Amino acid sequence: MTYIRRGLIGLAVLGGVVGVLVALQARPLSRDEAAAHLDEALREAVETDDLVHGGVMWVDAPGLGLQQGWAHGLADVDAGTPMTLETPFLSASVGKLFVATAVLALERRGALSLEDPLSKWTRPEAITGLPIVGGDEALAKVTVRQLLAHRTGLPDAFSDASSDGEPRLFDRIALEPNRRWSRDDVFAYTRAHYPAVGAPGSVFHYSDLNYDLLGLVLEGVTGRPFHEVVRREVLEPLALTHTWYHAYEPAPAGVLPIADVFVGRVNLRGAPALSVDQAGGGLATTVEDLRRLLRGLLAGRPVPLNALATSFTEDAMHPGIDVGLCAWRIRPGGVFFALGGLPVLEGHSGATGVWAYAARDLDAVLVGAVSQSSWQEAHVKFLLAEVLPVLSRVRSR
Repeated sequence: MTYIRRGLIGLAVLGGVVGVLVALQARPLSRDEAAAHLDEALREAVETDDLVHGGVMWVDAPGLGLQQGWAHGLADVDAGTPMTLETPFLSASVGKLFVATAVLALERRGALSLEDPLSKWTRPEAITGLPIVGGDEALAKVTVRQLLAHRTGLPDAFSDASSDGEPRLFDRIALEPNRRWSRDDVFAYTRAHYPAVGAPGSVFHYSDLNYDLLGLVLEGVTGRPFHEVVRREVLEPLALTHTWYHAYEPAPAGVLPIADVFVGRVNLRGAPALSVDQAGGGLATTVEDLRRLLRGLLAGRPVPLNALATSFTEDAMHPGIDVGLCAWRIRPGGVFFALGGLPVLEGHSGATGVWAYAARDLDAVLVGAVSQSSWQEAHVKFLLAEVLPVLSRVRSR
């Protein structure tokens, strides 16, 4: 559930690029000065955008002596509950990292191959009629690798324009917050209202449908519901005790209530319509658990980050934002040429302003959320214009 309008991030960053350039030439920062800058940047983001009610961020950069988080604003607007570092939020498409990690963990053990066709692990009646050039015969031959890399040619009902004027799913959940969705409902909606984009392997097209199909693959390989497979392969090995699939599982004991999640001015926290986000997202999590996930991947557990951050389609989401086997790679100089001195980010973004990235050059993990759909692009600008320039100036210990 992520879509980014091509070209607009670079234009948005342009407004702050002079400040970035000045910052890159400025004196080094101490750890305390950097922390104060980051705290102020998040506070300002929450207080100056009337659509953003709360935000949380964690920076884990031990080599810089900076391992700290910040929270501002409200987690629950109606109740006046403050946002905290322990407040869970909806992952949106950052949840794709969890599904891809589970798939690659099974591949490492030989339970499946990335070249396996979809037909090997799914029932034909479950996928028949999904819109793809070449029809059901081509769909049956789509590989696990193509699903991971968004190279199937399937449409994305969340963000693509429909063929008949029906709302995108992203808009429909705000129009019908009390409607509950199953995976079959999402498939049926896609069949009814969306044309094919291309033939398998011929084109990159970001689509949640690819990851919903990977959920079916996980079930076909293991005989268990996909969310149980993700729990067994990812959540439990990494001790992610504050992460769960909100449409399928109860919240873990002792976890705080989920933060508000806004699509524009519509608050969907607790809305049945959020069940539309299946294996393409669907998780509730915290900054600490996202930090643990990325630190685990950097350490090769349960798979190396390189297994996801590979085989990139360059400029897939936007100039300077590439997509590999799930992982995004943000090349700051590709987004805007003057940012070429900033480190590359690898991870994933979510449509409600959620981010989870590693900056390997800094040995840093950057995670956060504002739970507002208007930040689909703004969170990338925030990372490039506010966070990375500060971290690049911190004196190493």
